[in-house]
Amino acid sequence: MSAMTKIGVELGARRYDVHIGAFSADETAAAIAEALGSVTGVAVLVDEAVVAKSPRVAPVIAALSARLPNVNRFDLRAGETCKTLSEIERTTEWLAAQGYDRRGAIVGIGGGAATDHAGFAAAVYLRGVRFALLPTTLLAMVDASVGGKTAVDLPAGKNLVGAFHQPTSVVADLGFLETLPPREIRAGLAEVVKCGFIADAELLTILEAAPVTPDARLPTAIVADLVARAVRVKAEVVAEDEHEGGRRAILNFGHTVGHALEAASGYGLLHGEAVGLGMLAALSLGEARGVGTPALTARARALLTRLGLPTDLAPRLSPEVLARVTVDKKRRGGAIKFVFCSAAGETKLVDVSPTEIAAHFLRA
Repeated sequence: MSAMTKIGVELGARRYDVHIGAFSADETAAAIAEALGSVTGVAVLVDEAVVAKSPRVAPVIAALSARLPNVNRFDLRAGETCKTLSEIERTTEWLAAQGYDRRGAIVGIGGGAATDHAGFAAAVYLRGVRFALLPTTLLAMVDASVGGKTAVDLPAGKNLVGAFHQPTSVVADLGFLETLPPREIRAGLAEVVKCGFIADAELLTILEAAPVTPDARLPTAIVADLVARAVRVKAEVVAEDEHEGGRRAILNFGHTVGHALEAASGYGLLHGEAVGLGMLAALSLGEARGVGTPALTARARALLTRLGLPTDLAPRLSPEVLARVTVDKKRRGGAIKFVFCSAAGETKLVDVSPTEIAAHFLRA
């Protein structure tokens, strides 16, 4: 396989590779087929919007059909609308009707919502079947498809029902980014910024110097480097703490307030946009607690602005939005494990009450 980069997620017997590069359909299918091994069938779950917009999907499915038995496609509702329990029921009913057994497998194709859906369906169908992912957005490549956290949303909040279930392979085909809308690219870059603040400060320097076009395009070599660096950050953290018992919590930088904003918007805010705003919230609260500096917050705001991401945090933080922080999945009793950034590439985990969070922003 002509992979530009291959990064291992080291989890012992459940290790897998993330392939990053521009691949032919046959190369993608070969990597997935090798990782899945002997199967009785493959259900390809694909975001219906990706099917409609990308010419790369059909050749991949055809190549999978040439290598694996009983390959069938099932279209998921576009975007975040597929991340509900009713949609998981629709998918698993279809899997059962198609006769997929415990030696069957799932391949998820799409953005972060579709890969989350595919992973969660694989986790719960017949108590767990193998799955592989082909992320088609920048955000899914650098974050959602790696690490084995799968989930769907409830009306109360984002990702409140889920499971840890690791894929057997992830193929990040950068060719999908050629037709990705600029807003989606910007949203993915927010997660790259997050990786820079929590672990790899060089990412921030690269983004600050990169020649970003008005439509958010970057040179292919830079994109490949950004994806690889972000995946390495996540792979290293996940290998150390698979089930978020300790260090893995740093990957939630910007997510506590970000998830509240995203859910309150009815998912009109893209995940990366909400995370960018959430990082500004975390940096602001960190300043108030003596963690971090005004210069660090200013650097984040300037970089997010440079990338075309929203930074208008204050007017979005209504009491109703902040009330959603109380259903954050990282809450333990009366406190939330909040991720602060003390310096670029350095983090600190602190228990913070939802009351303190609300008081800080409503006072500010």
